Amino acid sequence: MPKEFSHEEFKSIYSRVPRLTIDLLIKSKEGILFTKRAIEPFRGMWHLPGGGVLLNESLEEAGKRIAKRETGLNIEIKKFLGYIEFPHEKVLGFERHSVSLVFLAEPLSVEVKLNEESEDFNFRKDIPENTAPPHKEFLRKQKSLLKKI
Repeated sequence: MPKEFSHEEFKSIYSRVPRLTIDLLIKSKEGILFTKRAIEPFRGMWHLPGGGVLLNESLEEAGKRIAKRETGLNIEIKKFLGYIEFPHEKVLGFERHSVSLVFLAEPLSVEVKLNEESEDFNFRKDIPENTAPPHKEFLRKQKSLLKKI
């Protein structure tokens, strides 16, 4: 089982090299799942669930772990949509550079159970006004996908 870094290890490593993450566009018949951040970065803003890839973890395993941890949902990864770069992310007392691979996913369960990273959720057929800017920009570029919701 991959292990997460302590805060000291995390800061030491990711203040020097880019961090690989995954963002999930979880789409159901109700729309796209947005969660409202309860932590930095983007506290109080809507965003796509996401998180870091751990050592020896496949991208699919990471996506499923992240979805389960942040939303309580079991998902099926459908396809790769693109990437989002966060070159000057300030969080946990330092600046880091994250590169997030974005995957389209379908929920296999229906009951959302948020963890402490989010304070609310909503399935939407549009992009909420108060969406984290990198996610909002990425989603606006996905017009053909958004039309099918």
